[in-house]
Amino acid sequence: MARLVTLPKHNFSFTFFFVLSNQIDILIYVHNIEEVPMIKRPNDIPNCLDLVANLEEFGLSKYESMAYITLVSRGTLAASEIAYYSNLPRTKIYTTLKKLERKKLSTLSSQKPMIATANPPNEAFGDIITLQERRLASMHNILNNLEKLREEGKKSYEEKKYLILEPNVVVRKIEELISSSKSNVDLILDSWGQNVVFQCKPSIATTAKKGVKIKMLLEIESLNTEGIGTLSDCVETRSDTISGNILIFDNKKIIFIDSTNGKASLVMTADPFGSAYVKLFDEKWRKALRLNVGMLDDKVPKAALMLSKIVESDLSQVVLDMSMNQDIDYTLLINEIEKFGSDTQCRSIEEIISTIDCALRISYSGYLKYENQNNTLKLHSNSKDRSIVPWALIIVGYIKKFGNDAQIIHDSMGLKTNTVYIKILHPTVIQVAE
Repeated sequence: MARLVTLPKHNFSFTFFFVLSNQIDILIYVHNIEEVPMIKRPNDIPNCLDLVANLEEFGLSKYESMAYITLVSRGTLAASEIAYYSNLPRTKIYTTLKKLERKKLSTLSSQKPMIATANPPNEAFGDIITLQERRLASMHNILNNLEKLREEGKKSYEEKKYLILEPNVVVRKIEELISSSKSNVDLILDSWGQNVVFQCKPSIATTAKKGVKIKMLLEIESLNTEGIGTLSDCVETRSDTISGNILIFDNKKIIFIDSTNGKASLVMTADPFGSAYVKLFDEKWRKALRLNVGMLDDKVPKAALMLSKIVESDLSQVVLDMSMNQDIDYTLLINEIEKFGSDTQCRSIEEIISTIDCALRISYSGYLKYENQNNTLKLHSNSKDRSIVPWALIIVGYIKKFGNDAQIIHDSMGLKTNTVYIKILHPTVIQVAE
């Protein structure tokens, strides 16, 4: 007797015909052999864990990601099959599938048992990608707007930081900055700068009376500029070899004046660039020649200015060394002076007396006077911080150069009045204009 047995479809489907003969089942025919794909579990899907992590970037939970990957790889499945293939708890599968449906990632049947089908990835994530692209474009737009603001702010900052002044507004701007200064005004001026700044004398005088410290460093070559002697007594004035015009207000605002065209630039902030010029002024001020501006209305011999500058700086150490020695080499002293140029070379005793008298008046508030009755020179200085001895040594050196001799005699009150007498030892006639 023959019997037909059909096995359930799992991996393969077989239809068998058996013949019962002598209590032995004999296979006599195999029918309809059907090959079915092997079950794919998460571990069988390449890069499954990476895909799960990537889908979490789209806002899916781990369970949602695993369920969706299973549907994409397997096609339409019942809820129980999805739980099996994705290794998800059966108690969580229905909730997970409902969430996928709300996110438009899958479609669920209304029949029971529930059947789920994955929506194609391009459709499922298209809206999300579009949204992200819009957000990215919006972020780029925000960055572009911020960059524009930065550039405009930078441009505005640069405009505030550096301002070009035309010649016709330079004086007015300088007056404004002088009047608004609170602590100090430091000026380095050549002849052009002096002509510009001296137009602001009323503002300078008013500001100085308020207690603002005003320092003016003038070019030696241009000290004969008209009106220098009428500067306020509150303005401290010195002279040096300089070039250019730098005007510093409260160490925060700086004006540079171009002597070739009268234009100026205003630096509005004390940045490192500006701070370097503040330091430059301080260094030059310490080395510069102090001036008595009241003496600068008359024509000042250039030799007097140059000689003062030499005594204050280049010659100071030489004179100090000589004053400490009993045997002074006056020839060396005069040679050191005259090597600086023709402006420092005097051709007679009268000329050196006149030159040194002028130098003492403009830089020491002093004088050199010839007393004919006893053939004596009197050197006097009101400066309390500088010695008059170097000038006495220079005078003796020139007297010796011109074939005479002299002796230095200190006043009995010399320590208080800084007065020195020089006795000319050999009779001579000296004509010095009073």
